[in-house]
Amino acid sequence: MTGGRLVPYKRIDLAIKACTALNVPLIVFGDGRDKAELMAYAGPNVRFVGRVSDAERLKLFAECRGFLFPGEEDFGITPLEAMAAGRPVLAYRAGGALDTVIDGTTGLFFDTQDVAAVTAGLLAMQQQPWDAHAIRTHAEQFSRARFVARMRTFIEAHVPGSEALRHE
Repeated sequence: MTGGRLVPYKRIDLAIKACTALNVPLIVFGDGRDKAELMAYAGPNVRFVGRVSDAERLKLFAECRGFLFPGEEDFGITPLEAMAAGRPVLAYRAGGALDTVIDGTTGLFFDTQDVAAVTAGLLAMQQQPWDAHAIRTHAEQFSRARFVARMRTFIEAHVPGSEALRHE
């Protein structure tokens, strides 16, 4: 599975071309200016589902075998959503993926943004045994609750008098 805004820098084209070449199923969620172009070179194994609700997206993550993240993002929330569902991520080795994906544990990286690299990564992912529980556990460190707790601890340690705010 892959998706998000269908715009050039997301490099969804790489996921579609690699899956088409390997004839493996791919679901693409989202919409954007590149949709018609992406659909033009997608094989019959690629299904575009358009914009989906949060609940539909979570269901797609729960049912997929893995998530393809071929673009470079500052952070990228969709890989974490996939990992929260216990699914591995195949990601370009750059940007925020370096902070969220653990190579060989929660997913795999590829080093060049080209179809050959994504294809090789897909083949490698299919051979790897994945531990859904370990993947989910890793994603939990990025949860909202953990973020709030860490922010509170930081503020209380660095802002005089802030501990009094907890009791209001």
